[in-house]
Amino acid sequence: MTDSIKERLIGTWRLVSWKYRDAEGNEVDYFGKNAEGILMYDAYGNMNAQLMRANRTAFVSNDINGGTPQETKVAFDSYIAYFGKYEEVRPSEIVHKVRGSLFPNWFENNQLRYATLSENQLMLSTPPVPVDGVEIVFHITWRRVTD
Repeated sequence: MTDSIKERLIGTWRLVSWKYRDAEGNEVDYFGKNAEGILMYDAYGNMNAQLMRANRTAFVSNDINGGTPQETKVAFDSYIAYFGKYEEVRPSEIVHKVRGSLFPNWFENNQLRYATLSENQLMLSTPPVPVDGVEIVFHITWRRVTD
């Protein structure tokens, strides 16, 4: 596979942006302009991704299970995290084989990502994903942190 990028993905990546286009064609930052995130791929085929809205509101209680239903919903809606294995099924088509996820529907599910890698920047896009009753294609840009 001469166009393979799997080995070049290995390392840690910091979120630059997570965008999509709305129905009017406007570019929207899904978790806001200052969203934060980390993506890691290792040489053994393991991966994890965590993305969050900036300035998330803390729970009133310091008890990890002490959030009110509203606090818990806001926390859930402002963070996505999952981990598992990854493989390149075709050149630049990366499948994240989810072993665990904050979003339970992704458990033991495959998440396809279309990858473009140039220098220290990784661009991942998704097939259409259902969000709030509409299909959205996400474009996520990452910058390499370490090799």
